[in-house]
Amino acid sequence: MSVVVLIVVLAPRHLLGWDTAGARVPDRAKAINDIRTTLLQGLAGMALLVGAFFTWRQLQVTRYGQLSNRFTAAVEQLGSPSVEVRIGAVFALERVAVDSRDDRATVAEVLCLFAQRNALATPLDARPTPRDIAHSHEVALAHAGDSLLVVRSPDVHAAVTVLGRAPRPEGQELRLQRVDLRRSMLDYANLADADLHYADLTNVHLQGANLKRVDLSGTWLVRAILMKADLRQASLRSVLLCHARLDGTDLRATDLSNADLTAAVVDGARFEMADLRGAVLTGTNLAEAMLTGAVADTTTVWPRGFDAAAAGVLPAQDAPPLRPLSLFPQDPAHGG
Repeated sequence: MSVVVLIVVLAPRHLLGWDTAGARVPDRAKAINDIRTTLLQGLAGMALLVGAFFTWRQLQVTRYGQLSNRFTAAVEQLGSPSVEVRIGAVFALERVAVDSRDDRATVAEVLCLFAQRNALATPLDARPTPRDIAHSHEVALAHAGDSLLVVRSPDVHAAVTVLGRAPRPEGQELRLQRVDLRRSMLDYANLADADLHYADLTNVHLQGANLKRVDLSGTWLVRAILMKADLRQASLRSVLLCHARLDGTDLRATDLSNADLTAAVVDGARFEMADLRGAVLTGTNLAEAMLTGAVADTTTVWPRGFDAAAAGVLPAQDAPPLRPLSLFPQDPAHGG
């Protein structure tokens, strides 16, 4: 209050005297009143700005509180016995991730844990073992089951769908190892940097998906649809890709050592700099695949009559370092 009195009563006279420097002012009272009015308007403007700032702060506090309440409520609902409530909770968490950048990593972790808890895959040693090409096709059909994941476990399908499209911190690893996602529909999902080792992705649809640097070691991808998916620098060691569709798939610098690609369709697939040591490609037509710079050894099983050297495949001892850190070191827009 004293500051206001000082500005309104004393400051105008001081400012007038300082501005005129002793010169005669015809209407001194009017000049002082004009200065006083200007100062009061300035004070009012400052008060308005201060008020607006504190209002904005209060709105932020309220917003954070609401987001926290929404997050807590959604997590609690994930444990509901009602599948409809669990599905609603999954999409509520997606909304939190969209609205709050700070909660995105946590939302992704919660949904990964939910999927792992509710869709644990059959252990590898308990899964059927194909005897030959024809039998592998039969095994895949039987093992995939008759129902889609969205029918079998709609809440898990919702969780994985959200993980594939909701915003999350760049480079965050999605921990989905050993999950059962047989016959799931995840076309164009963004699962880059996910850990899916030993998962069961039999007959999964991942057309056009972003699977860069994903860990699929030991995973079943039998009869999977991976057309035009991006699998650059992914780890597919010992993966089962029998009868999989890999038309136009980008597998550059991918680790496919000991992978089984029996009867896979690879028209237009890119295998440049891929590690094919120990891989099995029996019954696979490689005529339209790009293999320049791919690495193989004496344990690689090629289709009958295939000339690996003519296709640009390098023997392991003559190959450059496998899975380079970047496929395009000179072009930041095409990071590996």
